[in-house]
Amino acid sequence: MHSYIINHNIHFNCGFPLTTNNVMTAIHNTNDVLEKLPASLFRSIDYKTTSAMIGCILCENIALTTDGAAIVNPIEKGHPDIVPHKAVGSTEEQLRNYPIGLEVKCTIGGVPKDVNINKAAPRIDYISNVTWQAHHQEVNELFGITFDYIRTPSGYKPVISATFYSDELCVSDWGDISGTEGRNTKVCGMKASGKTKMGAGWFAILSDTPIYWQKYSYLFKIVAK
Repeated sequence: MHSYIINHNIHFNCGFPLTTNNVMTAIHNTNDVLEKLPASLFRSIDYKTTSAMIGCILCENIALTTDGAAIVNPIEKGHPDIVPHKAVGSTEEQLRNYPIGLEVKCTIGGVPKDVNINKAAPRIDYISNVTWQAHHQEVNELFGITFDYIRTPSGYKPVISATFYSDELCVSDWGDISGTEGRNTKVCGMKASGKTKMGAGWFAILSDTPIYWQKYSYLFKIVAK
């Protein structure tokens, strides 16, 4: 089991009971699922697909820890990703933008353009920025996660490396929406103001080696454990 530095002062405001222990259990369970998958899978799919897979597995595990108080949003393009159980009877239109719940976004983080890293290889030494994307600017509550690749006996596999939470995001924390023409997916990136809020709400950072705390505390200007 991987070890984490945990901020126990985080309170999840998502419309259903969710404790730090719930979320840490879900993180560990997600890592266990990922470790059981073949390393060849992660060498053959892109980072966007891997991010979506990790987010999906984590959402399922968070919902499972709530003893039925929450469910994964049952529609593909639903928002937030996890909603209270009472949302079961909601229409598809309502589930596309349900008023309460927990939105989860995953990213591997960016590296400088001149850095060449092998596919599915550790990246923490090279990460220079972390930016989450959303499909609209009205995301005001977010559980943002990052991942990295860790050596296992059967090859390098992803593990959740850090998590951050804020329920104070606003429209101005998101950039302009791109992909508004044609069949492109509409997305907007989080701006510096949003990252500051997420950094203030850091929740768990991998502590298998000191580099993870050093890197994320630097990028998000975290001043204390």
